[in-house]
Amino acid sequence: MSDLPHEIQIIHIPLSRIDLADVRYRISREAEDISALAQSIKQTGLTSLPLVRPSREPKQSGESHIVVSGFKRINALVRNGYNGIVVCKTYPNVSEEDCAVHAISSNAFQRVLTPGELIQSILLLGRFMEVEIMAKNSLGIFNTQFSAGYIKALQKIGTLPPKVRQLLDEGQLSIKSAKKISEEPSELAHCFVSLFSAIKASASKQMEIITNFMEIAARENINPADLYLEKEIQTILDHDSQDLGLKGNLLRTYLTERRFPSLEKKRSEIRQKINLLKLGSGIKLNVPANFESMTYSISLDFKTLDEFTTRVACLGGVSTRAMEEILKR
Repeated sequence: MSDLPHEIQIIHIPLSRIDLADVRYRISREAEDISALAQSIKQTGLTSLPLVRPSREPKQSGESHIVVSGFKRINALVRNGYNGIVVCKTYPNVSEEDCAVHAISSNAFQRVLTPGELIQSILLLGRFMEVEIMAKNSLGIFNTQFSAGYIKALQKIGTLPPKVRQLLDEGQLSIKSAKKISEEPSELAHCFVSLFSAIKASASKQMEIITNFMEIAARENINPADLYLEKEIQTILDHDSQDLGLKGNLLRTYLTERRFPSLEKKRSEIRQKINLLKLGSGIKLNVPANFESMTYSISLDFKTLDEFTTRVACLGGVSTRAMEEILKR
């Protein structure tokens, strides 16, 4: 990697001679909405010049250029119906490695890269740079220090279907969950990608779903890909609700009940005993998660002093024998 910047040149290129099909340096997803950018450029013009480099295969009509950074800006010009001269900047005799570094750093030092962009950047830079060198220079390239181990994990995630990067950017998949999925066989990885495309869950619940899924398959001696195709799971994923969070909770509950049948039986028994307490509205008895702790708690909701007094009086009338049944292990 040579020292940038080289001497910058300002050039004027017909838009028709910019090869938008060559996206080797693009790190952002193509599907991003550029309507606001297109409107801004229509009103104020290009306030930041795209960086281009000559193509190694010039068109017959003249030398063509490929984009290093500024894909959205140039696509916004196309969206606006513009087909004239584009003012760009270029570095003479710049290497492909330097172009890759500039494509990444020009974005990373303006804003935080999305997870999908970060993975795409790692894959791009990996064509020219060893992981250890990438880690050593990461602060100057990504505006963040990365370890070699983390970079290798992102490279592994990069082998998953491209849909994963969209799920990462939209919050439907965490880096930790994607890393776990990348360790599974390709067939199963595709199943998990489809699964998390249909639901939404927090990062911790994603890992819980993956863990329960794999342990159910192992305990019941089922091929994990066949487990994914089972009717009960597919019915949840195909649920007509547009609330992906609801489907995530339904799937998590189903997998937990299937993995821990005795635990769910105990939960059901406890719920019935709590109902017998007749605590009334505004009072909730909280049972330890998975009964791993011995600590129970009670929460009260009230808006007035009278409501508070009523709630406390209700608690005072709770049968100690009924409570003893709940606390019994």
